[in-house]
Amino acid sequence: MNQNLIVYYINQLTLEDVKKLAKQYNVKLDDNESKVILNFLKKNKSRINKENKNALLREAKPLLKKSTYDTLVLTIDKFL
Repeated sequence: MNQNLIVYYINQLTLEDVKKLAKQYNVKLDDNESKVILNFLKKNKSRINKENKNALLREAKPLLKKSTYDTLVLTIDKFL
C-alpha cells in the first residue's frame, strides 16, 4: 500500500474513528486504550507497513491490556 496514503489516513483519524473501527472488527477498547492507540498510530504513522508489523506490535504491547493486545494481533494478522 502507498505509504503516503497510510500517513494521510492516520493524520485524519479521530478518537471516534478508532472506536468505530474497533467495534467493526470486534475489538473491545475502553476510552483510555482508544486514546493510546490513536496516539501510537499518529506517532508511528511513517513506520506502519507489513515489514514493521511485528516490531510495532511489540512496542504497543506494554501500552495495552493483554486481552486487547491479543485481539489486535489476531485481527491485524487477518489483514496483513
